[in-house]
Amino acid sequence: MEKKKKYKKIGIFLCIIVLIFFVVCIINPCDLKADSGFDSSYDSSSSSSSSRDSSDGSLFDLIYLLIRLFVMLWDVSPVLAIIVFGLIVFFVIKFFGKKSPVNTIYLDKTKDLKDDEIIKIIPNFNRKEFINDRYNDFVKIQNNWMNFNYDDLRKMLTDELYNQYEMLLDTLKVKNEKNVMDGFELKDSMITNIVKNDDKVTVTTEFVIEFYDYITLNEKVVRGNKNNKMTVHYEMIFVCNINKSNDKKCPNCGAPLDDSASNVCTYCGSVIISLSDKWVLSKKVSK
Repeated sequence: MEKKKKYKKIGIFLCIIVLIFFVVCIINPCDLKADSGFDSSYDSSSSSSSSRDSSDGSLFDLIYLLIRLFVMLWDVSPVLAIIVFGLIVFFVIKFFGKKSPVNTIYLDKTKDLKDDEIIKIIPNFNRKEFINDRYNDFVKIQNNWMNFNYDDLRKMLTDELYNQYEMLLDTLKVKNEKNVMDGFELKDSMITNIVKNDDKVTVTTEFVIEFYDYITLNEKVVRGNKNNKMTVHYEMIFVCNINKSNDKKCPNCGAPLDDSASNVCTYCGSVIISLSDKWVLSKKVSK
């Protein structure tokens, strides 16, 4: 009899362990995302705390009922209790033991701009080449962000966007944190708009990209998840100056602009948004 009670306690203990694992698999506190410029916030407390509070009670009720069921089954037949225990283990491993799948995002291709419309503004336009180049720009920007390469970032962003990123990078530096981003994969893309205003061409694009994204402190992950990829649907706007001549003028006072690294007019002091002959990123938001 004493031996039977001992096995019963062991069985209950194992059941509790499995159920705890079951709960941990349901609630993944590391499923958080971020991005350069903090397009996606790590602070999930405001959106998830209420759902967790409401679910905690039902989860513990479930655990309590399953334990009672296990005890009742053991009293009837230890073999039956072991079979049920085995089924619970099988269920947990099969349905919750796998890594969380990466979400699939589909673009609305009805918004994809036809090449004929783009060629009216950009002669000799090549969609495949343009998309590939802009995606490579995105990857370079993220790598420069991750490695605190301020100078390289400045060359690939408009002044307004660069100023935002500079402040955020300074914040990471003060905290001695690093936003690690790698494993980029382009899943889908399209061009939704193109506008020409004087010498400036603005192209609006949408990209679906998968990658790893997390924050480290002294090489230890403090936010995010280094094992799970995230999928982000971006809207990115790129601008380019199609005026190849050297007679660029300040839009405020009309004074000629030189090609120096400074983006401030030497005559009136106005800040000039970067308009190089290369495409630069002016806006990036996650949808």
